[in-house]
Amino acid sequence: MIATFVIYLVLVFLIGIMAERFMSKSEEGYYLGDRNFGPVATAISAGATDTSGWIFIGAAGYSYVAGISTVWMLPGFVIGYFINWFVVAPRLRRMGAEYKCLSIPDFFEKRYHSSLLKIVSSIIIAVFFIAYMGSQLTAAGKAFHTIIEIDYNTGLVFSAFFVLAYTVFGGYRAVVWTDVIQGFIMIMVLVTFPIYMIIKLGGWESFFAQLGQIDPILLTPAGGSVGAAAFGVIVGLVGFGLGEPGQPHIIQRFLSAKDDKSIREGTFIAMVWVIIVMVGSNLLGLIGRIVIPNLTDPEYVFPTLVMGTMSPVVIGIVLGAIFAAIQSTFSSQLMVATQSLASDLLRSISKREYTNKQLVRISRITMVVLSILATVLAFMDIQAVFALVLYAWAGLGASFGPLIIFALYSNIVTKWGAFWGMISGTLTVVIWKSTPYADYLYEIIPGMIVSAIVILVVSKLTASSERVRLSEKADTRAV
Repeated sequence: MIATFVIYLVLVFLIGIMAERFMSKSEEGYYLGDRNFGPVATAISAGATDTSGWIFIGAAGYSYVAGISTVWMLPGFVIGYFINWFVVAPRLRRMGAEYKCLSIPDFFEKRYHSSLLKIVSSIIIAVFFIAYMGSQLTAAGKAFHTIIEIDYNTGLVFSAFFVLAYTVFGGYRAVVWTDVIQGFIMIMVLVTFPIYMIIKLGGWESFFAQLGQIDPILLTPAGGSVGAAAFGVIVGLVGFGLGEPGQPHIIQRFLSAKDDKSIREGTFIAMVWVIIVMVGSNLLGLIGRIVIPNLTDPEYVFPTLVMGTMSPVVIGIVLGAIFAAIQSTFSSQLMVATQSLASDLLRSISKREYTNKQLVRISRITMVVLSILATVLAFMDIQAVFALVLYAWAGLGASFGPLIIFALYSNIVTKWGAFWGMISGTLTVVIWKSTPYADYLYEIIPGMIVSAIVILVVSKLTASSERVRLSEKADTRAV
């Protein structure tokens, strides 16, 4: 078991370190891998980044408790992937190349001629990503503690240090290359393990019959909820996937795609990916409910299930898959959060000119600091990985989702419409989460609705002043 896992670690680390040799010594090389990734790398990296440790730990644990109602996440993610790949990706790739954008905050600044938008979006990304990265390390600590009986804190510190080591040197290219390897391992486990276990449990008919015997609620469409509560559960689970366009660590992949062909061909790979991943993760929790029905912490279900049913070699592969899911997202979020602070925010508030070498050095220092902050958060031993992921996902989705669509397909949005749209989306998520209504409706839904309305209303109210501002800028440049 340990030998298999160590081989995986060595392979990933070497790939990550080697990536440095293939990137240019420029800011674009460090943050976007020189924009030359094809369809497989773009799609698999985006998918692996999206489906993080919450797939094996959080989603499986939620399925263990809520039953088949968790399948409502699938149509939501299919819709979210459709929007991302058919609506966002093509235009974002082209406009990003035209504006020479290195990040989503950079895109907002150049699209609306406002450094304020770059500053605000960078801060929002950093805040929510620290929480998101903390959830990844929490998942790692749980997996290590269960499968190879390493202390929780030791496991999460090792995870943070390992990812930091290859990301610091190889930059974005290291992140994408390792994502591809990790993505294939994740898919292999999510396809083969559920099929093997369901056959072992007597097939599909026997599988569902056993679930019904344990608790009939597990087979209800809303996890036992009825009326308004059931509606809120279903809408919330579907709405989870609608946050896809607002996730900077995912749509960053579209900025780094080589050409339109990479987006078109990558779309099919991405759609197949999301179906396999969502179905597989939900089945893991349901299988665990049958095999180990009395877990104290449901998020330990998959590691515990593996330990009780698999051979040491397979356990090593599965641990690699869990670690791959965690690594792929942690490294991507670390890269984007670092860029937001060390490049976007720094350049917006400082008038000093930096060389590429200086920016890369500052970025590496920032990575270390962010990793430490995420590790400190994970030391709190947060019980619900899924809950923390849901909160961070909602914050990012509501802040950026509506705005990115408007930015790509409309010219009616003003600088202040964009600004207040981001702020209102963030605040709505934070406020809604603290109210009793959060039990009935996932906060991303009201967050995105409020953000979209505010963008339109404020843009309409400030359209005249915006035209005057841009006209004055044009006159100044002409002079």
